Formats: sequence, structure tokens, C-alpha cells
Amino acid sequence: MQAKTIWSIGALLQWTSDFFAGHQIEEPRLSAELLLSHVLNCSRMELYTQFEKVPGPAEIQKFRELVKKRREHTPVAYLIGKSWFFSMEFAVSQDVLIPRPDTETLVETAIRAVRLATTWEKPEILELGVGSGCISIALAKHLTEARVVATDISQPALAMAEVNARRVGVLDRVRLVRGDLYEALDAMPVRPRFHLIVSNPPYIQTGQIAALMPEVKDHEPRLALDGGETGLTFYHRIVAGAPEYLLPTGMLLVETAFDQAAGVAEIMNASGKFSEPRIVRDAAGHQRCVLTTLR
Repeated sequence: MQAKTIWSIGALLQWTSDFFAGHQIEEPRLSAELLLSHVLNCSRMELYTQFEKVPGPAEIQKFRELVKKRREHTPVAYLIGKSWFFSMEFAVSQDVLIPRPDTETLVETAIRAVRLATTWEKPEILELGVGSGCISIALAKHLTEARVVATDISQPALAMAEVNARRVGVLDRVRLVRGDLYEALDAMPVRPRFHLIVSNPPYIQTGQIAALMPEVKDHEPRLALDGGETGLTFYHRIVAGAPEYLLPTGMLLVETAFDQAAGVAEIMNASGKFSEPRIVRDAAGHQRCVLTTLR
């Protein structure tokens, strides 16, 4: 007679990790840990300090439901309603792109640029396409004298960014405005100007979206992915509009796909309004951001 399986935390983690691996789910062990720690309302480390504990039936049932959705390639961040960026926790939903570690390069570059610009006593920053708010909030958190205006065409995204800005405690310095890129600013009584404009715009070529992993193409908002036929549609618009909203010697900083930086730098050079762009590499050595200064 076969012994009945005792579904301890350790057994659940092992079975789920193997199950995910067998279905080609990325980072199977991490997915299992994040889902189970979410259900049990504990840290991943705490899972290993109570390996023999047996969760209750309701907890096991909830965990099984999440495992099924993960098996269908729903991203873990959407299942648990949160993600991490720049050592901070952010609420996320399918209304916003999940923050990526690659984007931390953009934030690090922006912080460095602002701190080196010693004449910017109270930096004014504009983010185009705020999404979850991770970029604007990280900048406001680490640049305590800065004020940020952040735009997005999506009202649900703005609502999520507001939740996150309030949670981190920077909502008083992050102004959220609805509109398509710079159009969000046109209704203001006086046209604002900024020391720094940052953006991580949609940059996937329309024809390549179908080939993305299911977690991305089937679950993340297409509005935040689709960069048009060449993937460069938004860069043309951002570069063209930036001179009207930058202060003298203000800077423009954008994130790109690993193979787009040269193309974006070419757009900046072609405008005739900016100095020679500088390409910044991420931690993996990929070209990730392009930074330039208004002439």
C-alpha cells in the first residue's frame, strides 16, 4: 500500500519545481518559492526555516490555483501582484509592464547625471511613459531635491503609479499626468521645462511581438511593447519634441533594446539639436541606454 504524500512546504516546493521544469517554465524553483511564500505570507527565506510545516487545505488549494496559472505562462509578478526594482517593492497588474533589472541601468545613469550637474539645485525631471512608476519613483527616492512629472496615455497605469508613489512616500514630488508623451503637458497653463527627460518607451518591432515568450506577448500590455514597424517610432517622437521641453543644456536619456542604441543615437544626431550621444552599457555588457545633451 502506497504511503500518502504529506504536502509539507519542502514537498510542495520540490514537486512544483519539477512540474514547472517539465513544462519549460523559466526559473522553476524561484517561481515555486515566490508563489508559495505569497500564499503563506512569508519570505522565501522563511520557507526554508519551516521546511517540514504542512500548510492548511485552503492554503494548498490557493497555491495549486496559482501553480496552474503559472503553468499557463502567467508571469509570477502578476500572480502575486508585485515585483521588485531598485531594491523596492512595486505593485503591478496586467495594466503595466513588469519592471526589468535592465532598466536599473537607466535609473543609475540618470542619478549619476543629475549628481554631476552641480548647478541643478532642484532638478526638474520628466518621464514619458510612467507605467508602474518604477523609474520616476526610484529617481524621486534617490534624488531627494528632484521633482518629477510623469506622463502616460493609460489611466490604469497612472493609477498603479500613484499607488506605488504613495507607498514609497514620494507622491508629493511625483506629478502624474495623462496624455500621449508630450501632449500630456500641453494643457498646462505654462509650458514646463526640465533638466532631464527620461523614457523607456515601447521598442519591440510590431512584427516581432508574436515571437516573444508567452509570458510577455500573451500577458503584458501591448501598448507598452509595440514600437512600430522598426521599433523606433517612439524615439523619433521623443527626440523631436524634447528641445521644446528641455532647459538649456538639459539632457535626454532613453532606454533601448540591446541592438537599437546606435539607431537611436543616429536619430539624435540627425535632429541637429543635441551633442554627440553617449551609449551606456548594462551590467551584462549590452548597449542599453543613450544619453545626450541639448546644444
